[in-house]
Amino acid sequence: MKVYQNAQCGSALFFILIAVALFAALSYTVSNMIRGGSGETIITEKMGVYADDVLGYGRQMRQAVQAMRISNGCSETDISFEHTALAGYTHTPAASDSCKLFHPSGGGMSYQAALPAVNSGADWIFTGANDGTAIGTQCDAASCADLVAILPGLGAGMCKAINEKLGLASGAGYLTQEDDSVSETKFQGTYSFAERIEDSADADALEGKMQGCFEGRNAPQSAGTYYFYQILVAR
Repeated sequence: MKVYQNAQCGSALFFILIAVALFAALSYTVSNMIRGGSGETIITEKMGVYADDVLGYGRQMRQAVQAMRISNGCSETDISFEHTALAGYTHTPAASDSCKLFHPSGGGMSYQAALPAVNSGADWIFTGANDGTAIGTQCDAASCADLVAILPGLGAGMCKAINEKLGLASGAGYLTQEDDSVSETKFQGTYSFAERIEDSADADALEGKMQGCFEGRNAPQSAGTYYFYQILVAR
């Protein structure tokens, strides 16, 4: 019995030593991966997945708005973004449920706040006070303003990932800076004109782009802050 116990203890010790060796080897491998750039690659891949989510949600909103206009007869001024999670979008005059983006009778969309990894927690902004460059009719007047969804509070990495997905630019151009500022006036049924969405270097990186990401420049945006936009209605 005594000999059997010693053998049992020896076997247990052997397996423990193997486990320790395997853990050490795994730790060494992971450390080398991170130092060699694999860790950065993983982060980049995750950014790409998040960028796809943002772009996909933007396209879904645009498609839902178009469907309301075609199927429900909603005009470009009838579109409403009223939702319990969002303040400041009470439509004037009162909007029909069939023209509300986030209503089952309207666009049928669920409002989705961005994931913590995507932005600072800021809500989507829906505005009719900006004009996309070379999209629809272009003029510095309310009649040319487009209906735009804006997601503020992105980091530089997320902005770059979005623009890479769009093939919008290359190198430093992935983080194109807005020419001035973009209005964040909430849409309540009336269009106005404040700014054109365009790049500060006149490199036309945002020209004709229904989606894109830009760095802020002047208030209410600022340098070092990043914003995704989606044109919902080009006018």
